[in-house]
Amino acid sequence: MSRNDKTATITFHNSYNCGSMLQALALQKVLIDKYGVDNEILDFSNQGQKEMYSTFWKVTGFKSFIKNALWATVYKQIKQQAAAYEAFEHKYFRLSQDTYTSNKELTATNSKYQKFITGSDQVWNIRCMDADDAYYLNFVSDFNRRYAYAVSFGANNPFADSSLKDHYLNLVNKFNKISVREQNAKKWVSTATGREVSLCVDPTMLLSQGEWEKTVQLGSAPIIQGDYIFYYCFSISQEIASFLHQVSKKTGMPVYFFEPKEWALRCCWKNKIRLVKKYGPEAFLNYMKYAKMVFTTSFHGTAFSTIFHKNFWYIDSGHNDLSKDDRAVSFLTQLKLTDRYKTISSLLQTDLSLIPDYTQPDQALAKLREEAFEYIEGIVND
Repeated sequence: MSRNDKTATITFHNSYNCGSMLQALALQKVLIDKYGVDNEILDFSNQGQKEMYSTFWKVTGFKSFIKNALWATVYKQIKQQAAAYEAFEHKYFRLSQDTYTSNKELTATNSKYQKFITGSDQVWNIRCMDADDAYYLNFVSDFNRRYAYAVSFGANNPFADSSLKDHYLNLVNKFNKISVREQNAKKWVSTATGREVSLCVDPTMLLSQGEWEKTVQLGSAPIIQGDYIFYYCFSISQEIASFLHQVSKKTGMPVYFFEPKEWALRCCWKNKIRLVKKYGPEAFLNYMKYAKMVFTTSFHGTAFSTIFHKNFWYIDSGHNDLSKDDRAVSFLTQLKLTDRYKTISSLLQTDLSLIPDYTQPDQALAKLREEAFEYIEGIVND
């Protein structure tokens, strides 16, 4: 095995999700541009993923009927969003020639690639709608090499369930090298397998703001004119919507939200929260770059807030104990930014105009990047 081996990556590249797509792009860019690896992303998407991002859900009862009715009010925006994600995928990714929808189909890739990398993102989250053992590389033959880069369990430990432990232990033990994204994940895998596990940053953090602006065409001017607050997450509760409305009134800045389905479902117009006009990762990076203030409950919302040195706040939507949300806390702890993680009640007592001093976080991130590059180089030279 050498750096000349043809390498395949499998991840949530086909999700209608900016973080998922951008982390997939970042890892591929590093592999190809920094290490000269012949890499392709396996164009895999299972049925669960297709249903998860479908325009409407199958009506199974009154609740799903109401959801679809509300989503119909933003049908045009939902279609625009889907089109933007699909355009981004074809514009930026180097994909496998064939598309795949099952493990059975993926077995054919063993003759095309010598190395397989799973990650990053929540590919080892067995509770998500698009969970699949393909992301544990169960289709890879013993003649090829398996690697995991900064995988996340999404705070769901597969080894904690006695009925599942042996199954996932068998899959994980076949990996040649493993790195995870969170401290809890490292502890879970190490405890279950007795193996050394590396902790690596999400691929999005491997590129600086300048590198992102050269990689993705986010535009030279802001899409939204004037100062604004950007709220980035897949969901929004009534409590968060009400809080954002208060911040908007206090600061005089409008709040923009990125998800049309959730905007309609939660009737965000009642709290004067605006829906963005453009979608996809390119628009997301533009909104992030030019936002005056960012609120998020998303890992990648946090990641790009730090990359772009934003005045951001991670909203703890119910936890008081930092250890309960390991995805956010592990990352914020690594970057010495845990003071940006607050409950709404705490945020109401906080001077929200305080911008983080990024001196220490930048130093911490530089070290984390070095460690990640060392791990990736170990894959390339293995």
